[in-house]
Amino acid sequence: MATFLPSLYAFFAAAAAGCLLATAFGEVRRVRTDRLAAVTLAGLVATLAAAAAVVGQFGRPSLLFSVFSNPGTAIFRELASLLLALLAGAAYLTALLTGATRRTGRKLSLFAAASGLLLALAVGSAAVQPWRPVWNTWTLVLPTAGFAWLAGVMFAKGLGATGHKNVGPALRLLKKAEEKTIETVSEPLWESPKLAASAPLVGLAVYFAIASTDASARTALASLLTGSNAPLFWAGVIVPSVLASFLAAVFASDALKRNPVSGTVLAILAAFSAGAWQHLVLGLA
Repeated sequence: MATFLPSLYAFFAAAAAGCLLATAFGEVRRVRTDRLAAVTLAGLVATLAAAAAVVGQFGRPSLLFSVFSNPGTAIFRELASLLLALLAGAAYLTALLTGATRRTGRKLSLFAAASGLLLALAVGSAAVQPWRPVWNTWTLVLPTAGFAWLAGVMFAKGLGATGHKNVGPALRLLKKAEEKTIETVSEPLWESPKLAASAPLVGLAVYFAIASTDASARTALASLLTGSNAPLFWAGVIVPSVLASFLAAVFASDALKRNPVSGTVLAILAAFSAGAWQHLVLGLA
């Protein structure tokens, strides 16, 4: 079980980051308060689960107290980013539940989103080892951040879904007509699922380009594309998140707009890919 804890940590951290990013996206679109509260609460639960996965990697609980005396370590960055995400998410949830103004809510949602992004970056930094090939580049932080961004966009799609199935035919027609007027406004770049699906690919490409400058690293990276690690890389990292999200954006855009489950499932798959990637990268030699 202990060998899977880093992957579980990456999964829950990416999910938490996605939820917190979605709060800022939802605030911009003035999503209903109950939906924002639900996704924020989910982000807090995921943050606590990620913290449990990190703490579970300690052989002795007493070692946890020594972490904060070494701020330069990766474990310190992980715990500090988890604590920041927990505090920022709790502050935003409190603002929602106490009826704070939209201006206050937007500021706190941006703070929560920034803390979520820092949490996603901290995941990749845990693998950085400057003295060893494959792990000697800080571009390791980019893929997980890309998966978290994709999860955030998909969670935001779920938040903004209208759900026409529960209304009568007349009201459904009115809602469709209203959506057409809204769609005349150009979609922000952060809200485009097709662009969000490319974010992990950009992170992976930059990491591969930098890491492959070392000859021994090229052999390890080749195992991801065509070697022994290729099945998990393609079936566990690329297909569930990048390919599925892109295809959904191209061929099932209506489902993303009208069914909150669609965006939520794709967001969870993006977090799953972050966990699979963490498992792969930690196993590279």
